Amino acid sequence: MLLFNFYLLSLPFTFAACIYAYKSFDNSFKPFLIYFPAVIAYVIADFFDLLTINHSNAWCNNLEDLLDFAMFSYFIISQDKRSLYKRKAYVFAAVVILLSFIDIYYIQGFWHRSTMATILQGLFILILVCIYYYNLLEEAPENLFLLKHPPFLVATGLFFYFLSLTFHYSFFSYMAYKNTYRFALLASTILGIANLMLNAILIYAFLCSVKNKGIKA
Repeated sequence: MLLFNFYLLSLPFTFAACIYAYKSFDNSFKPFLIYFPAVIAYVIADFFDLLTINHSNAWCNNLEDLLDFAMFSYFIISQDKRSLYKRKAYVFAAVVILLSFIDIYYIQGFWHRSTMATILQGLFILILVCIYYYNLLEEAPENLFLLKHPPFLVATGLFFYFLSLTFHYSFFSYMAYKNTYRFALLASTILGIANLMLNAILIYAFLCSVKNKGIKA
């Protein structure tokens, strides 16, 4: 619960950094300005149990996961300059979304946590990030300082977050199957830390966008 409270506090700061840096964003970063108000509204409504229907809030968790997937897959794919790759990646992303809806509505159920969809989304994002890393190593100029390169920073935050998310729900599914929850606290703690780390990296990346634009100017 403590980690979640810190996460709640981090959201307005992340959104404020996004607003501050918006004018320096390229097109891949601009959707964050729409994404964060949606996330903040969802988290606040969920915190006050306004989204609990039929004794479950899993339905909105599933839809929020899809929002995250759409936002972050778009961001990572848009970093690539190859038109053919981007078209194929968007098609595969659409397939993942379709499979996620099938899991939500027909396999695990609308009122239940769609762990299989979440794991599939996480694995796809991890693959995209690894492809981004590979291309960056192949094509980046020698003088590129990665620790102040916003796309690299965001990709790194996403890598650790989705790795933790996939780990968490893989164990969640296993524990539910075995009816044992010995590792639930560990998995939840790792995910909570990754969540906070992602927001901290996003804030830093947004501020780096401003600084980088100032240097170019």
